[in-house]
Amino acid sequence: MERILITGGAGFVGSHLARACLAAGHQVHLIIRPGSDDTRIRDLRGHVIRHNFDLQSETALKHCLSDAEPECIFHLAARPRRPENPDFSDARDGMREQVQVLIGLLSAAATAPRPPKTMIRTGSLAEYGSAQAPFPEETREMPVNSYGAELVAATHLVGALQRRLPFPVITARLALVYGAWQSTAYLLPWLVTQCLAGEPSIVRHPEDRRDLIYIDDAVGGLLRLAAAQLPGGTIINIGTGFAPTMRDVARLIIAETGADPTLVQYGPADGSSGIPDFRAVTALARNLLGWSASTPLAEGLVQTVAWYREHLRLQEPHNQLPTTSRRERTGAP
Repeated sequence: MERILITGGAGFVGSHLARACLAAGHQVHLIIRPGSDDTRIRDLRGHVIRHNFDLQSETALKHCLSDAEPECIFHLAARPRRPENPDFSDARDGMREQVQVLIGLLSAAATAPRPPKTMIRTGSLAEYGSAQAPFPEETREMPVNSYGAELVAATHLVGALQRRLPFPVITARLALVYGAWQSTAYLLPWLVTQCLAGEPSIVRHPEDRRDLIYIDDAVGGLLRLAAAQLPGGTIINIGTGFAPTMRDVARLIIAETGADPTLVQYGPADGSSGIPDFRAVTALARNLLGWSASTPLAEGLVQTVAWYREHLRLQEPHNQLPTTSRRERTGAP
């Protein structure tokens, strides 16, 4: 049994990772920002150890690391969905959350009485941006938004600081993860719930290609990274290497939900999303980890639709679903 610490423990990926770690017999500590929705982890009460504080509090972070003495840290905390503001406050907030928090975490872990053996942090294929797809890890990043640029900055910061750290930090660049409990602020779960509810929807960039990885595969990749004992500063893509068009994804969802196809409209194929092909090269994960995604998209969607269908049933008679702006539902990284 190992002691595992997960930042962003109440989030979509973090909650699934916590369950997988518990199933493997590990002691699991979760850092949860005050005010976070903990719906995903309420059934884990009594099985995990919660630490409720904001990661920007370095004092609280040092106390947490001293108490938990984690052997592995999964740093997942991030808020990728921020509206762009004319005063660039979104970029300032993003740099504080992505870079300054990372520095605080690295400092607290490095100076802890018992530093961890390894740290796995999640980045995104969004770091590659408009570079030529598919993206191998050595691709020069060309982010198209502040979120991607913030992650690139954090990734390179880790590489620059690695020689000063007593533990390796590995960056997992995730494809677009989907599955049960994902927020409907993202296109795929929103489209699923709209189809199940018989409501109209729009796929704004139907010819864009997206590498979609099922949550169980993403978690499996993260766990394999933690066990691999790779050199610090290593960057590995965790994706499928396959990128269907969003039109094809929508058709699969329509078929699985039994929705009326006329309820789903499609925007023009004008390339306005900025990243027409969002796809990873996954050879490094296969070669170094012996890992590859094993859940075909059609199978992952069957499981995802089944979960949301049950979720909708449990919400009756009101069927109140989270609402988001159309801009947030583009599915773009």
